[in-house]
Amino acid sequence: MLKVIEKTKAMNIVEGQIFDKDELFEILRADFSIGNGAITELYDEKVTPWLNDEKVNINFDLWDRYKLDMQKNDPSFPVNDLDDFTDKILDKCVNPKETKSFDRRGMVVGHVQSGKTSNYVGLINKATDAGYKVIIVIAGTISSLRRQTQERIDSGYIGRNSSAFIRENENKIIGVGKYKVNTDIYSLTSSYYKSGDEGDFSQSVANRLNIPIGKNPVVFVIKKNKSILENLIDWFSKDVNAKIIDGSTKLFDVPVLVIDDEADAASVNASKSIEDIKTINKLIRTLLNLFNQNTFIGYTATPYANLFISQTHNDELTTIVKNKEYKIGEDLFPRDFIINIKAPTNYIGATKIFGFENPNGETKEPLDIFRAIDDYDPPFFKTVNKFNKEDLPEYLPKSLEKAIKSFILTCSIRRLRGHENKHNSMLVHVALLVKWIDKVAYLVNEKTREYANAIKAEDTGILQELKELFESDFISTTDNVLENLDYKDIRIKQHSWEEVKDELKKAVSKIDVRSVHGTRSTANLEYHNIEEIDYNRHENGLSVIAVGGSRLSRGITLEGLSVSYYLRTTKMYDSLMQMGRWFGYRPGYVDLCRLYTTEQIFEWFNHITMATEEMRNDFDEMTTSHQRPKDFRLKVRNHHGLMTITSLAKLNFSKNIEISFSGTNPQTYQLLKTKSAIESNFKNFQSLLDIGNKPFEIIKHKESDTIPRYVLIKDFDKEKIATFLDNFKIDLLRIKNASLGEYVMNQNEIKEWSIAIVSNTDKETFIDFKGGSKKGERSNNAEVKTYEIKIGNKNLELGCSVRNQQLLRDGEYYLISKNQIDDTVDRQVDLKVSNLKKNDVIKIEREKEKKGLLLIYALDERGTPNVNNEIPIIGYSLHFPKIENEVKTSYTTTIYDSFDEEMQEDDDSPNDNNL
Repeated sequence: MLKVIEKTKAMNIVEGQIFDKDELFEILRADFSIGNGAITELYDEKVTPWLNDEKVNINFDLWDRYKLDMQKNDPSFPVNDLDDFTDKILDKCVNPKETKSFDRRGMVVGHVQSGKTSNYVGLINKATDAGYKVIIVIAGTISSLRRQTQERIDSGYIGRNSSAFIRENENKIIGVGKYKVNTDIYSLTSSYYKSGDEGDFSQSVANRLNIPIGKNPVVFVIKKNKSILENLIDWFSKDVNAKIIDGSTKLFDVPVLVIDDEADAASVNASKSIEDIKTINKLIRTLLNLFNQNTFIGYTATPYANLFISQTHNDELTTIVKNKEYKIGEDLFPRDFIINIKAPTNYIGATKIFGFENPNGETKEPLDIFRAIDDYDPPFFKTVNKFNKEDLPEYLPKSLEKAIKSFILTCSIRRLRGHENKHNSMLVHVALLVKWIDKVAYLVNEKTREYANAIKAEDTGILQELKELFESDFISTTDNVLENLDYKDIRIKQHSWEEVKDELKKAVSKIDVRSVHGTRSTANLEYHNIEEIDYNRHENGLSVIAVGGSRLSRGITLEGLSVSYYLRTTKMYDSLMQMGRWFGYRPGYVDLCRLYTTEQIFEWFNHITMATEEMRNDFDEMTTSHQRPKDFRLKVRNHHGLMTITSLAKLNFSKNIEISFSGTNPQTYQLLKTKSAIESNFKNFQSLLDIGNKPFEIIKHKESDTIPRYVLIKDFDKEKIATFLDNFKIDLLRIKNASLGEYVMNQNEIKEWSIAIVSNTDKETFIDFKGGSKKGERSNNAEVKTYEIKIGNKNLELGCSVRNQQLLRDGEYYLISKNQIDDTVDRQVDLKVSNLKKNDVIKIEREKEKKGLLLIYALDERGTPNVNNEIPIIGYSLHFPKIENEVKTSYTTTIYDSFDEEMQEDDDSPNDNNL
């Protein structure tokens, strides 16, 4: 047996715990993320590599101390991945030793809550080692996020507390400062705050410090704020190295690296004309244009808006800042490089929570952590608006009470797993107005105190409620996670109720409820616990329920987040993804996480996940053929799933969007359950098969089968296929609006269309009547249903395919949880070359043969609840070959009807007038 001697922060094992070496190996394997992340990149041909040749001339002291500090604080952190990733990003920047002028624009696409800040802090260290002299980090629009970023920069790059240095001239060593280097880094911003964000850039502070630009490295961590950016531009323009060139100020031979964190927020110009430029976009461009040597990198997890930035600009356009004229310069499109960071196996992101199957056939079943809520209105409202905003809630819905109880259980179970000194967080996001946030926090605190007092008094009522919740929810969910998690974590295990019960008092006594908003005066507030959430001040772990609005939605990291109670307050789909604060790493407790939200939000996240993963897949495919960022822009511009994920206003589309289906596979993974839609789609299917005497092929699985496996009709009339597609009733946005039929008709390069009806040849099958079955419970329990269909002049009996619905079983849709209704064998039934094992190989063969395929499935209605029409539910999967001279089609954009509501009023988003 091995005893853990040294405490570690991230491995969730603590001093005194005993493991045998196999157990310890499994923990190390989970935390060191076997199946690591990876990186793919698109870049312009003008971007030439330089770092490998230059490495012998660079002393990487700053990077080395950052790496040591990361390993000391978090032994599980994949520092070798970070080393590789940051090398590749720095190599796409310009060598700062370059003597000529340069202007480099790039973007790094990560995942929400996946270590983005660690990545760019590592990059900043290496860039400074290489010779960049000025580092500017633009850290979102919210003061608390800017301060949080400043603290990370202080600890991971500067090595001292910026506030103590600037205000008291005290050299207070923190983080990397414990390791001696020869480079002194100065920050002209700090983490200091009193009532607002006094630590942001100030010309008077910068002048008092009197640190010359261009000698020692200087770093600025600033908000996206009009006055801050104007002050910074004005201050740089007064530097001794600044010169007036062509009537505009330029700062020469001071290589600057600008990092735009949350690059999709506020930085993108939302105006239709390149002449009409929004304030923040204009000022960031002016700041960059001030330096004759600059590299700009936008970091984001939701890059959709950035890819639509105009690639043209008016070179003569100017702006006035503090009575001086400046040229604005080029827009922020990442023309030179885009880098896509794939998350490691143990990252809990959208695909794990909402489920996905990518075009290469990789399946991700969603983890069973979503809990549907529909009881919130009243006391909350579906939309808080001018008519009801004064009607503050007087009590909490039962679902939120249940979520609080879930959090208490989670804190207790984490103690059993040795996490008693770890941070635990719960997020409550139901409204944007401060008085609503205040009142909800008050009610949550009252309810939490009520539970705490009852638990401490050993009240039988609350103990019975917690026991029932534990037995009905937690035990089965842990089983589900152990079955479906795609990495192994032996700390996830079952516990008895008696064990959990013994930890309840200690767990609940640590829980603190915080109200998160920007109002600092408590005079008009009902709930006064508005202290900043500072995990660093709680060495023995902070357990916090954070109730907030927009300040919780972007950037602020909630450590140890396990339970989220989330109601939609925005119709901006990329903002929805950003609000996924529940994404991240959950070592040893992913089975304890819960997402309480509405079915509608869950369905929208499912759409977003699908479209985002498809785009990432497109990106990876394009990297293999060395295409450029502008090519990816065009690909995304024509992506038929785009309207599920972004806002028209931000992207400034023309209303007609050209779309492409070349090489894609549209499929009906979400089907309508209404009787009228099911009957209509079956009649549509029957009409498709009215082919007269046209021959067709019956393909059997075994010669003795009475029911065929496939009915294959080759050289099919594409007009009939187009009619079938156009008449198919579906509420799947990318198909509904996409004019698939018109697209099929326009593609003359597709030599042949085939239809294959897929039939089930089994005698018996498993129908998941109750829902949520585990793998061991899926033995055959029903006869396969058959149906009759007339094909031309012949009647055939075929078997219904079974797709048991796992998600949102009581919702309005029949959701096929794998999001893909066909398999590898089906996808090649029409091709000359068969027995292909991989989807990418099938795609290549389909492209060679220039064939299109429509697969049709008659699904057993028993696979989804609340349907009993004795008619198969028709679904399809459409396979397009890659088309060289594709004729694109277009459709008029619409926003999903039930999402097209008024924006909720928000009085807690700072600086809106400065965007």
